[in-house]
Amino acid sequence: MSREVTSTLIKFNKDYKWFLQNREKLLYKYENKWVAIQNQKVLDSNENLTKLIEKLKAKGLPPEQILIQYVSKKPIEAIL
Repeated sequence: MSREVTSTLIKFNKDYKWFLQNREKLLYKYENKWVAIQNQKVLDSNENLTKLIEKLKAKGLPPEQILIQYVSKKPIEAIL
């Protein structure tokens, strides 16, 4: 695995841990929205995932390198 990929995965993992640790605070502000998180900060949010991705791209941010999570009281199950 390249160093760049390893670095990206480490950052992604840190952001995911931050998301889990701050979930209650995020629920208050972003309930039922998708949030884009990078470097333990919310970059943007939207109720529509496609629109959020478009907004990130418009800012020159690569969505594939950003943690995107849906914030809701009920957990979402995903089949990958």
